Amino acid sequence: MKDVRNEQIGIVGVGNMGGAIARSVLRGGFQLTAFDLRPEAVTELVELGATAATSVADVAARSKVIALVVGSDVQVREVGGMVVAAAQPGACVLVHSTVRPSTVVELAQSAAAKEVQVMDVSVNGGNEKAALGTLTLMVGGPDDAVKYCWPLFQTFGLHIFHMGPVGSGVVGKLVNNLIALGSYALQLEAMRLAAAYGLEENDVTTAVIASMGDNRGIRTWGRHDRKRAVRAAQGTDWSERMGRDLEEAAIAAGLRGINLPITATIAEAMPTMLRRRDRELAKRPPAAPIPLCRLCDQELAFAFWERGMHPECTPEGAPFPGASMG
Repeated sequence: MKDVRNEQIGIVGVGNMGGAIARSVLRGGFQLTAFDLRPEAVTELVELGATAATSVADVAARSKVIALVVGSDVQVREVGGMVVAAAQPGACVLVHSTVRPSTVVELAQSAAAKEVQVMDVSVNGGNEKAALGTLTLMVGGPDDAVKYCWPLFQTFGLHIFHMGPVGSGVVGKLVNNLIALGSYALQLEAMRLAAAYGLEENDVTTAVIASMGDNRGIRTWGRHDRKRAVRAAQGTDWSERMGRDLEEAAIAAGLRGINLPITATIAEAMPTMLRRRDRELAKRPPAAPIPLCRLCDQELAFAFWERGMHPECTPEGAPFPGASMG
């Protein structure tokens, strides 16, 4: 394979996450062609050096590597099929969306007939880390294709893990979502219990951080509230989206004959829990924005306000060495 740094990169879907990834790719010195149903989103990237495409097929025909950042399993099937149909032999298609492993495997099987490779490159860390180029990537795909795309991955990923064959990256993402969002559901209930007894959330997070309940969700408490508010202003109900991510994990388990009853219950309850949280927040006096970590750009729990960053974001506190090939 040629050096991916000399090839044209394409991206379909440049919303919050896709746009942040695209900006990181451009900062990395890659040539980028972009398409989105919202022309204004593409215009912002063109001002940074990208080329605008006229359609999904146009992106695929022009590019050696095509990234898909669309919103659902159904969209990946539809748009992925369009990309594979128009892609040139030898092209690579990267699926960044949270979908079922079987969806990526089936897309890869249909693409093989055209000598097109498909990889699932699941992204973790939110659009804040995407904008900084410090996402965690879980990659599923053949060794040669993963190695070929590695320099591209490094433009938007700090911790990069080759999890195994096609579909493995999505499985890793679903496992991560199950743990993170399942924990968040319990945190929401815990905060309702605290409020019922008159405890302030800043006091709760400070005590929990020093206890066995410590976790990234508590350390960035308030982040999900902000993200839902931002999405609501954009016309998107993020409450439904979080429930759907958990639902995909339950469906993926069912396809392998495994029952995840707790996951299914939380997936069903999550939209209601989040809407109730937002109603409760609306009744409170307006609060000043929560300070952000100067390294990861995500919310700081009260215990870290004076420090200005999360302990794990400091070089000496970084829990991982960076990237690894499995």
